[in-house]
Amino acid sequence: MTELRAWQKEAFEAWRAAGCRGIVEAVTGTGKTRVGVAAMLAARSMNQQVLVVVPTIDLLEQWFTEVKKLLPSVSVGRRGNGHKDDFRHSSILISTIQSAIMRGAPQPRPGALLVADEVHRYGTDGFARVFSDRFDHRLGLTATLERQDEGVDTYIRPYFETTIAGCDFARGRRDNVLAPVRVMTVAVEFTPEERRKFDEHDAVARDARQHLIAQYGCTAAPFGAFMKDVAVLSEQRDSPEGRLAGRYMSAFSKRRSLLADCAGKLSALAVLAPALASSDRSIVFSETKASAEAGSAVLREHGVKSSAYSSGLDRLARTRVLQQFRAGALTNLVAPRVLDEGIDVPAVDVGVIIASSSSRRQMIQRMGRVLRPKPGGRAAAFVILYVPGTMEDPALGAHEAFLKQLLDVAEEQVDVSLQDAAGCLTDWLTRPLMVDADPVVARDAPVSGPLQQAENVVAQPESGGILDLALLEEPGGRDAALRYVATMPAVHARVAIGVLGLDGEPPRSVEQAARLVGIDVDEAIVIWRTSYDGMHELSVVG
Repeated sequence: MTELRAWQKEAFEAWRAAGCRGIVEAVTGTGKTRVGVAAMLAARSMNQQVLVVVPTIDLLEQWFTEVKKLLPSVSVGRRGNGHKDDFRHSSILISTIQSAIMRGAPQPRPGALLVADEVHRYGTDGFARVFSDRFDHRLGLTATLERQDEGVDTYIRPYFETTIAGCDFARGRRDNVLAPVRVMTVAVEFTPEERRKFDEHDAVARDARQHLIAQYGCTAAPFGAFMKDVAVLSEQRDSPEGRLAGRYMSAFSKRRSLLADCAGKLSALAVLAPALASSDRSIVFSETKASAEAGSAVLREHGVKSSAYSSGLDRLARTRVLQQFRAGALTNLVAPRVLDEGIDVPAVDVGVIIASSSSRRQMIQRMGRVLRPKPGGRAAAFVILYVPGTMEDPALGAHEAFLKQLLDVAEEQVDVSLQDAAGCLTDWLTRPLMVDADPVVARDAPVSGPLQQAENVVAQPESGGILDLALLEEPGGRDAALRYVATMPAVHARVAIGVLGLDGEPPRSVEQAARLVGIDVDEAIVIWRTSYDGMHELSVVG
């Protein structure tokens, strides 16, 4: 098995320290499967049997292939998709959740390990039957532990006991697990008739929401909690509150449909088509099967090798489309939710969101699809289409935590008109970001006087010495330092900027930088020693 990444090691050790019970949250594309395989390897060293449960057939096959590759000496079986292996011949059994909870499903010996992939999916009466006392060790894996009901608190947390921070987007960028990203927001307009219908449904939804909160005690915020309360009330169909909840949900759904299928977004895809045609691969995230098919048709008409990927295709057709996408025969997919979870896709340069989601989990998964590392360190690009004055409008708080997380790690963010969007995207695809340069460092070269002085300051930052890193004045040196600082957490970056004088002020001592940032001197010393390793590499190559 290959060596774990830093975050994977930390998460695995935290899981073991928690008694081998816990849920690891790690965003899509950062490699949470490897944490599961590490737990399996540890289990087999103790002669434990292992059951891996997954929600889809695609994940069943992906897990089987990955575990066979990483643990070639271990017997691995499958349950589901026509496979009927059991624990008589398999030390590790990978099963769909549906097969795992069937009557007569194979059971491991007591004391086994359960690995539950996409564990947020199992917070129901039926699926939670897999949470057996037979498993002493329990590992859940998910991009984010979130559901629209009470399943997390009712079934999932009590069973796994601990939640472990694995890898968020900021950590993924710092560790170069995720690609650098640029973000573009583009406003598109409703037709007059679409605007009239939207305003009509919006008025109904707003009025119903106000009364549901004021009269029937629905939680105002966050929105997910409000929707949970409304869903419960809607089951009381013969009561006034149930009818009001139903009216809200109907108006809410009609608003979303108008946003998903509006003519302006299809026109915008036509405008973006030349840029998408020049990208290596792209995904357009839609909301409905109809909008996926319409969007793909528009892109094909404008020269993009595109296909819809939705539940409208049978399994064989979906498999064929993905194979063509991996091979490059197709360079674009337009997909609703069927692509959000559990599908292995190659590195994608551009993600276009034509329909937002009220699910934070779904938007995080979409980000992970596009932020996977790319050959040559290429940057990713997100294009977010929105209708102004609606729940999609970033100025009105749309996308909530998703957009904040995306902008927190973005190297560049712009809001442009539709007429400028294609040109801007083409420029991004042809103008590389050099934030992740991987220079060959001349470690054996003689140490210059300025560099020796710099190393002395770093070795003894508490001495109060002022760093005069003259090599930053070499051609490209200062820009390289700024690019490196841009990848750091905010506090680390502020310390580095202060010590290096990258803010236009004279360089400061670490103690002075600590006072400037407002942190303890000892903490600043640790931060600076960590940060300087990267600065040193950039400085040596000039």
